[in-house]
Amino acid sequence: MLRTRRTLRTATYALAATVAASASLAAGPAQAAADPLPSHWCYVNGQEARPGPVVEGTDGPDTIVCENDVENAIIDGKGGNDNIRVKGMLIDAQLLGGEGDDTLQVNNLYPRSGNSTVRGGLGNDTIITALVVGTAAHGAAVYGDHGNDTITTGSVMGPQGEYERGGGQVFGNDGNDRIRTNSVDLGGRVLGGAGDDIIEPASVGSESAGVVLGGPGDDRVRGQNDSVLTIGPGYGQVDGGIGVNHCKVKHFSTGDRIRSSIANCV
Repeated sequence: MLRTRRTLRTATYALAATVAASASLAAGPAQAAADPLPSHWCYVNGQEARPGPVVEGTDGPDTIVCENDVENAIIDGKGGNDNIRVKGMLIDAQLLGGEGDDTLQVNNLYPRSGNSTVRGGLGNDTIITALVVGTAAHGAAVYGDHGNDTITTGSVMGPQGEYERGGGQVFGNDGNDRIRTNSVDLGGRVLGGAGDDIIEPASVGSESAGVVLGGPGDDRVRGQNDSVLTIGPGYGQVDGGIGVNHCKVKHFSTGDRIRSSIANCV
């Protein structure tokens, strides 16, 4: 009788262990928490848009308003003369005007683990944003793209990485663009692109290094409100590029202390 009880007890323990092992196999390995879904709060033509990876306009004129930050998502105005405003930051996100004469406004570009970008697309666009600050690995960039664009930004900062990607950059691209920025420094760059551009930074290379390139065309580089632009005492650079370029620019430093440079300007 004692031997029978021991045998029964041993069999019970073995069965319990088998059930536990089976349950463990069925459950599988622990799963990592899923990435959070985009949580922006946007309206397209007065209708609330469901949070998701893409917020789209129509082929006609649209009004798109996002009340908070937009993270890991794309806002695409598509066709038409769109008015798009992001009241928060673009965090690893893109704002695309698409075709048409668009007005794009965003508080700041904040690349955290990816890139943050504003693109005007085809048309004569107006782009307004505050800080354009990136790193060598994660860029913050504004592109006017095709058309005669008006771009107004805060400070443009951040060094580029490999192939001059990343960092903080503003591009006028093709067309006769007008670009007005705050300080261009700490590796930031402003490039007018092809066309007769007007570029008006508040300062260039005041602490470290900043670059303004006019590109092909007859460009004007000057300070804000048609003032004289002071570059340096850091490694500020102004290069008008190909064309007859008029630059109202002077060095902060004098004599052998000059580290800034001015080229292709009359």
